[in-house]
Amino acid sequence: MHNKTLLAAAVAATWAMASAGASAAIIVSEANLTGNVLFSGFADGTPGTFTATFNNLNGRVDFQNLPNGGYKVYAGGQVVLDADGPGPIPPIINVNEPLTHIYMGYLGSSGLTLPAYSFTFGSPLPGNIPFQFDLEYDGYASSSVMSFLAPLGFVNPDGAGKLSVSGTFLANGTGAVVNFTESDLTWAGFGGTLLLADQTVGNNNGLIGGAFVLRDFRVTAEVAEPATLGLLGLGLIGLAAARRRKAA
Repeated sequence: MHNKTLLAAAVAATWAMASAGASAAIIVSEANLTGNVLFSGFADGTPGTFTATFNNLNGRVDFQNLPNGGYKVYAGGQVVLDADGPGPIPPIINVNEPLTHIYMGYLGSSGLTLPAYSFTFGSPLPGNIPFQFDLEYDGYASSSVMSFLAPLGFVNPDGAGKLSVSGTFLANGTGAVVNFTESDLTWAGFGGTLLLADQTVGNNNGLIGGAFVLRDFRVTAEVAEPATLGLLGLGLIGLAAARRRKAA
């Protein structure tokens, strides 16, 4: 498979799973946004801490806050990401999909108090606006996400962890800096996935980014029925038992 295709798989999977994780607190009800993003800090020996720096932002994003619980999460819309580099480079991600199942399991959050949030970028703000919240997830990625991750060697769909998010919306109204800290991971994590993508199919320079476009992008969730969550639990127990038998 072509290196750009593999890198697209890694970044798209990380983006999708990050959206799933964040949906515990903030479901994207609508996003029409353009700008540039640069992921950094994942290759400094601590992949569990990394930063996303946004600039040239223009557009609007609306979020809804959901209570903690078990959810099925779906994402859909158009996502385009161009890789940084010399000369004209075709997008490494260019997808336009209807709502697609990406995650199922527990999602929890703390630090967000309002029922809904709306952000409009492109005009100056009164000043820098800091933010901070924490997320927790324990479930499994869908087959669609796993198809993205498979080229990087991921085979187990289940994973859990905590994600602390802090940052600042810049006063210019077109930039933001978002810091991520992961803990209690049972999988490689989002930062570890970025590191693996950079080492395997990227430039191995600790940077992944470029221009992006979100059009009619949204992340929705529906409460998972208790019986379905029970089957999920049995499935995860079976996966764990199979791994133990293999290790023995």
